[in-house]
Amino acid sequence: MSNLMQRILVAVIAIPIVIFVVMFRPIGFLGLTIIFAVLAVHEYYGLAKAKGFIAQGTIGMILTALIVLSFAALRLHLNFAQSDILALILIAGVIAIMTAELMKGYPNPFVQVSVTGMGALYVGIGMGGLYGVHEYFYLHAAISPLASDPTIISVQAGYFTIALLASIWICDSAAFTVGRKMGKHKIAPAVSPNKSWEGGIAGLVTAIIVWLLARTYIGALEEVSIPTAIAMGVIAGGLGQVGDFAESMLKRDAGVKDSSTLIPGHGGVLDRLDSILFVGPLAYLYLRLFGL
Repeated sequence: MSNLMQRILVAVIAIPIVIFVVMFRPIGFLGLTIIFAVLAVHEYYGLAKAKGFIAQGTIGMILTALIVLSFAALRLHLNFAQSDILALILIAGVIAIMTAELMKGYPNPFVQVSVTGMGALYVGIGMGGLYGVHEYFYLHAAISPLASDPTIISVQAGYFTIALLASIWICDSAAFTVGRKMGKHKIAPAVSPNKSWEGGIAGLVTAIIVWLLARTYIGALEEVSIPTAIAMGVIAGGLGQVGDFAESMLKRDAGVKDSSTLIPGHGGVLDRLDSILFVGPLAYLYLRLFGL
């Protein structure tokens, strides 16, 4: 089976599952987010290993999962603020990583402690932010007359999250298509030689258009203002591409093409999540600061 056919087959199977879980199974979405986060950080540590650094993998994966869980504080009915839970997790994580490295006694502890902690933060905050975007609507319900019904809340959360993911994926496709046909000015040839400014701008504009269309034609998103729609488009179309470059930089430094071969035709989980890891937390931060 060709690489293209593998990519199409995986997309046909995976995308409907993701849409269903995001729209109708919030706890399932949380579980899926944690699974993807743990797989992604495992691949991140694999990239570090290719450079000769041995991370505290088990501790790092547990810490990553807990960071994601902290963004579900409301969903899990925890009697603490999300920020307090996250702070406690990070404090415990730092102590655990430092203690384990002390007991292990390997060379380069400074670098390896940093690799373990950075991987957990990079992936945990990234995927936690994505789930936080979904959960924002439950926080927003107290002040929104449109979200007084739990069903409406769930639909709003689902459509907003799907629109965010769709804008990332469509941006990527637009950037690839335009860049392949019209790209002449390379953005960062040392990191990603095929990506051009022409393609990047096309992806950014397309992401903004996706959001403006979504707020206009999806009734559940009518509460989203034009400034917020534009901001989400800029975050998805701009920061998403930066996230892609960031992961490409790590792979280039590690001397590998893909973070793994787990997903046929797509590489690894980290390869599929690289844009989301930047977009999720920035979108979440925007919503918490400025609302819809």
